[in-house]
Parts: sequence; C-alpha cells; structure tokens
Amino acid sequence: MIETLGSSLQDFAYNVRIVDILDVALISVVFYLLINWLIRSLSKRTLIGFSTLFVIYLIARLSGMYLTELLIQALFIVILIGMVVVFQSDIRRIVDSVGNWNFFMKNDPPSDSRTATNIIAEAASKMAYNKTGALIVIRGKENWDRHIDGGIALDGQLSTSLLYSIFNPTAPGHDGAVLLEGNNIVRFGTHLPLSRNMGENFEGGTRHAAALGISEQCDALVVVVSEERGTISVAQSGLLKTLESRSELKRILDDFWEKHYQSEDTSIINGWKQRNIQTAIASLVIAGMLWFAYAYQSGTVYRSFSIPIEYRNLQNSSMMVQDSLPMQAQVTLAGPEQAFRALDPSTLVITFDVNEENLNSGKFPITENVINIPNEFRLYDANPQSLEITAQEVEQLQIPVHIAMSDTLSDQLELLSISAKPETVTVAVPKGNTVPDSIATESIDLSDIEESMKITKDLLLPLGLRLSEDETQEIVISIEVREKDNTN
Repeated sequence: MIETLGSSLQDFAYNVRIVDILDVALISVVFYLLINWLIRSLSKRTLIGFSTLFVIYLIARLSGMYLTELLIQALFIVILIGMVVVFQSDIRRIVDSVGNWNFFMKNDPPSDSRTATNIIAEAASKMAYNKTGALIVIRGKENWDRHIDGGIALDGQLSTSLLYSIFNPTAPGHDGAVLLEGNNIVRFGTHLPLSRNMGENFEGGTRHAAALGISEQCDALVVVVSEERGTISVAQSGLLKTLESRSELKRILDDFWEKHYQSEDTSIINGWKQRNIQTAIASLVIAGMLWFAYAYQSGTVYRSFSIPIEYRNLQNSSMMVQDSLPMQAQVTLAGPEQAFRALDPSTLVITFDVNEENLNSGKFPITENVINIPNEFRLYDANPQSLEITAQEVEQLQIPVHIAMSDTLSDQLELLSISAKPETVTVAVPKGNTVPDSIATESIDLSDIEESMKITKDLLLPLGLRLSEDETQEIVISIEVREKDNTN
C-alpha cells in the first residue's frame, strides 16, 4: 500500500506543472471574491443550497455520473442567467470597481480622522434631535461620478456649522446630498439614484431611498437623518440600518475611516491580510477540486506525430550525400494529458547538424537532443530510430557554362553574340566521378527572340553534383541580334 501511495504521489508530481499551480491560484482568487459577494448578497439557506448542489456536481463529475452532471450543468446555466438579471446592479458595480483597484498607491489620509468622524456624529445627532433632514455621503475607494447628478461644487473644510447651514430647511439645496471626500465637502445639493430594492415594508422616505440607491452602486457610506422621525440611519453595501445611539454611529464611521482612509490599511496588498482565512481556504479547496475534475489527468499518455527533418550545414560540408535524404520521421512522445493539450505539433522538428564528422560515421540517431520537445515530454519511440547516410568526399572544380538553345531565329534577324554570366561555376564533384565538360542551362527558344535582351536561366546540374556555397544557380544570358540586310 505504501508503495502504491508513493507511486501515486510520484505520478502526481510528474504530471503537475508550474502553470497548473498558477491556474489554481488564479481561480482561487476569483472564488474568494465570489464567495464574499455571495455571503453579502444571499441568505444563508440559499448559500448552503448552492454549496450542496456544487458538491453533488463535483461528485458526479469525478465518478462519471454523466446524466446527473448534465442535469446540474443545465441547472447552473439557468441559475447563472437568473443571477445576472437579479444582481445586475452588483455586477455593474464590480466592473466599475476594477478600474479603481489601487495595489500599491495609498489614498491621502485626512489630517485628523477622529475629528472628521466626531463632526459627522455630532452634527447628525443634533439634526436628528431637531428633526432636520440630512443626507451625507462619504466616498470610499470606488468612483461615484456616474451615479451622482447636479449639485453645487464647494470644496470646503468639514465642520458642524457648515453642515448645519447646508441642511437648514430655508437654504437652497438642503434636500440634496452632501458629498464628502475625507475632511472636505466637495459638493452639496446633489441628486442620488433611488433604490429599486426597497420592498413593501420599506418605511423610509426619499432620502432613505437615495441613500440605499447610492450604496448599491458603490462602496460609499451614507448617513441619513429623518426629519419626520428624528432617527439616524446608515446605508452601506445595499443595506439600510437604523441606529440606536450616537456612539453606534461613531463606531461605524471610525471603522469606515480606518478601512478607506488610514494609510496603513489603504493598499489592497495590506487589505488581503484582513480577509477571512476560512474563505480563502474554501476558495483554494474549490479551485483544487475543479482542477482535479477538469484539468488533471493521472498517468502517462502516449501520442505519435509525423515530424519533419531538417539538415543543417549540408552545403558547407566537404562530403556529399549519395542517397536521397528522408524528410520525415514518426515519433511517439510520452507525457501528461494537459501538456498534450497545450502542445502545437506543427512546432516540432528534428534537426541534424550534417558536418564532416557526422558524415564520416554515417549514423544519425533520433534522440531527444535533436527534437525540440518541451520539458514535460520524453521521447518514447521513433521510426526509424536512426538514419544511415552514405557520403563521399568531394573536390571543387571550375566547369564552363553551356547555353542550351532550341529552334532558330526568325528570317529577319541574325545572331551577333550570345554569352553567359558567369561563364564558369564552381561545382562540388565526388572524387573518382566523371567530370562533365560543361553544365547546361535551361534551353532558350530562339524563335521567341525579337530583339537584343538579357534572359535569366537556371543551371541544370547533373545528378550527383552540387554548386559551391558561393555560387548561384541563376545564369544571366546576354543575346545580341540585328535585322538582316536584305538589299542584295
């Protein structure tokens, strides 16, 4: 049993790649954010129901219960469409917040956060006592520009007297919202979006609906004072809560300030340290189970490919290959299934360095060293396993170029001269072979010649010969003609 377990662990280590670990880590982050959002948005019973359904789906997937898996997949699609419709405002808020993520830069903290929270708590308490309606919106990290409308720019220092004057029933803009960024009042008399999720038992007025509406669109904290009941409520993350005392309001404000404005906690890197470790572990487990269900394939997979063969330095060698060279080989590779999924077979190639030393031995074995296979694979088999190439020593000779011609010129023309450039070419000839007197070009049809011209033709090399490395197979042929003198 211990040997079997050790073999399984060894097989697992062989099949897991670095990209698989990164894949699981990335999906874990996605599930971490998703679980946190579901906890805030769904009831406990609904969350337990989704979790149970997900576990059943994974069991069906891993055990091969295809009908159950197919049914739950269809159910997931229906649930996903329903969630998109129901939570469209939350999804829009998440998309908006992506552009506001601040990984390393920190928000500028207010000069005195305790003073700011004390001012808001004191002003709200006095206005509640006097039944003066008020709506104070404190910005978080997310952008709220597209959710607000109208108002008057102020950019004033936060103070109780300024808040009293703004929300004075006789002052213009007292029915709108005051927007705070830290210790500054940036705007007042602003219109906010009204919530659409108030329900039948909603007891608040327009201010409460506006507070709930803006809290559904961004991460702002909203303080509402009811002029009818003289109560203080707080809206945050789409939830509206009526407070019992000033101290409770002060605590909520302090927590919000610490989370969004205190310098040591404002970067997202430090924010991760305060997250729920249980949610992080659950996210990692879910991502790992999904990877096992969909991506991981235990055991070694064998697949065969027809791979092209390239020969390097073939023209530079002082030896000449006598036989025709094979251009492909059948190769079988062994490796994990997920590695084969990422493999592009068209990139595989067998490369031989055809130098004089290798040609003397005559054998070119097909090994992993001559195939550009990724590290996840090993060579299992090759057909043929090696190439046997016969070569002969050559000598470099200068051989004249012969211009091949066919047919004749027209009766009105006479040929003055015809020449080739170059007149000779350097050719590698196997030692002991018969050396040709000349090497012919492709034939020129003289009947097509109507005037003096230059024509490019290829050399027709005899079998067993090759041009020197510096030579070209193209020959420029100059033809000079003139019209015949028919006066006689």
